[in-house]
Order: sequence, then C-alpha cells, then structure tokens
Amino acid sequence: MRRMGSAFDAVTVFFGAAVAGVTLFLPVTFASIRESTPYQLANLWNSVPRGAAIGVIVAVAVAVVVGTTARPATAWVVALVGTVAQLINHIAGHNAASADMLTTQNYIDAVCAGIVLGGLGVVALRKPVLAAAFALGGVGFFVFSDLADFLDIDDDPFDVLESPPSWLIVLVLALLIVSALRNRSRIGEPEPLRLSIELPVAPILAAMVLALVILAVTEWLQRQYITAPAINHAVDIGFTAAATVCAATAAAMLLPGRDGYGVYLAVSLTATADAFGYAHRPGWSVWILLALAAVGMLAGARMPAAPLAVALLAGLAVFAILVPPESNWILFSVGSVVLALTAGYCCATARPRHAPSGVLAVAALYLPTVISVLPDDSKSWQSPDGAAHDSTPGRAALAIVLGSAVGLAVLHRFRPRGRPQSTDPAADAALADI
Repeated sequence: MRRMGSAFDAVTVFFGAAVAGVTLFLPVTFASIRESTPYQLANLWNSVPRGAAIGVIVAVAVAVVVGTTARPATAWVVALVGTVAQLINHIAGHNAASADMLTTQNYIDAVCAGIVLGGLGVVALRKPVLAAAFALGGVGFFVFSDLADFLDIDDDPFDVLESPPSWLIVLVLALLIVSALRNRSRIGEPEPLRLSIELPVAPILAAMVLALVILAVTEWLQRQYITAPAINHAVDIGFTAAATVCAATAAAMLLPGRDGYGVYLAVSLTATADAFGYAHRPGWSVWILLALAAVGMLAGARMPAAPLAVALLAGLAVFAILVPPESNWILFSVGSVVLALTAGYCCATARPRHAPSGVLAVAALYLPTVISVLPDDSKSWQSPDGAAHDSTPGRAALAIVLGSAVGLAVLHRFRPRGRPQSTDPAADAALADI
C-alpha cells in the first residue's frame, strides 16, 4: 500500500510539474484573443518570457519558505493552493469580455505556476521516485515542444482554444487533493528543534540573478534585431551568450555545494534544444520521448558524469551547426531521440541536494535563450527548400555549452559535493546555511 501511495504521489508530481511547464512556456489564451488588436497580441507574447522569469523567482522563493518546515503536507497544500488560483484565473478568463486582461492574466498564471513548482519541488526532495517524477514532468514539455499538438494547441494564437487547458488544470487539482489528503496525517509529526528562523536568501538571490539577467540580455538582443534586422549581429549574440554563462555562474556560486550543476546544465540544455529546432510531431510521439527521457534519467542515476552530459549537449549543438533545416525527417527523429535521452541524463546528473536548487534548475528550463529571440527562419526545420543553412543558433548554443563546461569544472574543483558535517547542534539547526 505504501508503494502504491508513493506511485500515486509520483503521478501527481509529474502532471503538476508538466502543467506548470506548459503555463510558463505558452501564453495564456482564451476565446477573447480573437478580439485582440496586434498591439495587444504583441504585449501578450512579450509577456511570456517576463512571466517565466517571474515564475522562476516565485518558485524558488516558495521552495525556500516551505522548505523551512518539517511538515510534508504543507508543501502539498501550497501546490494545491497554486492550482486552485490558476483554475480561478482561467474561469475568470472565460468570462472576461475584453482582451485587455490577457497580459495580466498571463502574469497571474505564471505566478501560480511558480507556486506549484515551488511546493512540488519541496515534496520531490523527500523521495527519489518523486524527484524523478518532478524532473521528468518539468523537462518533458520543454524537450518535446510540440506536446502542443497533443493538447490541440496550434502555433496560430487565433486557433488556440485555451492554454493550458482547464481540463488539465482540473486533473492536476484532483490529483493534488488526493495526495494532500493522503499525506495529511504527517501534519502532526513533531518538528525538530530549531534555534534559528532565518530564511536562506541565497537561493532566492540566485534565482533573481539568473532570471533577470537572462531576461534583460535576451530582450536587448531582440531589440537589436528589430532596430537593425539586415546587419550581422554576431557581436551582440556573443555578448548575450557570455552574459548567460556569467549569470549561470553567479547563480551556481550562490547555491550550496555542487547544486550549481543543475543551473549550468539547465541553461545549456535550453540553448541546445532551441538550436536543434522545431518540427511538428504526432501527439503519440510524446509518450515515446517521455520514456526515452526516463531511460536517460535511469542511466544518469546509475552513472552520473557531468563531463558526459556536457559532451552530449555539445554534440547536439554541433549537430545543429552542421545539419541544414531542410534535412529529412529521419535525422530530425534521431536528433529528437538523443535530445530526450540527454535531457533525462542531465536531470539525473545534476542531482541537487536542496529543494530550492532543484526547483531553480527545473524552472530555468523555461527562461528565454539567445536562440529563442533569433529570427524563426534560422532555427526551424520547416524552412523553404533551398534556403541557406544558418548555423548561428548552433554556434550560440555551443558557446553556452562550452562556457558552462568551464564553470562546471571550476565548481567541481572548488566546491565539495555536499555541505560539510558539523558537530555543533546550533549550526546544524540553523536554516541560513542552506
């Protein structure tokens, strides 16, 4: 019975993380979007990366606050509250008469997704199976970006009925209610003696640095393309890639021990997957890629090796440099398989020891990248026949991967795997050392 309960909780964590990922990856849309003006649509799409940055910061802050309690049920309740708030936001969206509120509702959705990720991240740290479900759900929608096809979400915003769908939010809500009730008996467990009530602010600072710097430099690069679309922006792209690695380094150094592995691997994985490109896949392929990501996760759990993870990411970046977008579907399918395996392997290799660090690594997957703001024709597998292959996305991704590799080597050299053991009970009880 205990194993069945853990399996059910794992399903809950998986779907909760997946829906939160959909929320941060896509703009909120309702029927009122058909009445939107081009200006309103532009504001909505521009709010997606900003909402993702807000969601990252909220998620880590929630994980820090909830992680200070020894009551597991608290984390379940927090995730439940976030899902209820998101459902209310969608109900209000269905009844809104104007499209003016779409951008505001998108930010509200991002905050709710951050709350869910933060709560589930604390839950996930308690059991390996829950941690695997959290990572798989978080990385899932991102890796096979056309889970949109599975959810009947089209690229044309005027063809979108709703994202994420209300039925999916309701499903997560039902699962969270059952899991919260199943774990309610643990509320009464005695808490260990705590001599300090200070909150560990370092993970929150790490989230703010990573999210805000990446958001600022990617929006700056986007403006450069808008103001001067015809010129070569190689220097601008190089500056943005360097700033991304510097932000990841600052965030990694703020996290305890080697928890910063997850930050480096997240920004590298995000850039590599963006450089790999997009193409429509049948909805059923989502489950195959999920299974492949799980296989990669099992391999990473048995033989974790950051150099191998970096090598796989670098290989995918080189693939994006060499393979033109008009290549056949076989190459794209093989690349998709390798990408899914690599994503799972990176999740298991990161292996953060503190909940806020794990939440930051997963949430960082939804931040914008230098590649995501490049013109679409430079990173699409649906380019017109005969179009010249643009290797810029792959080169930018490779630069980020190599920069992250240097950061990983430095982190491995100067940081212990975990925080040192202390013989001072007062120091062990303090929360600020996280």
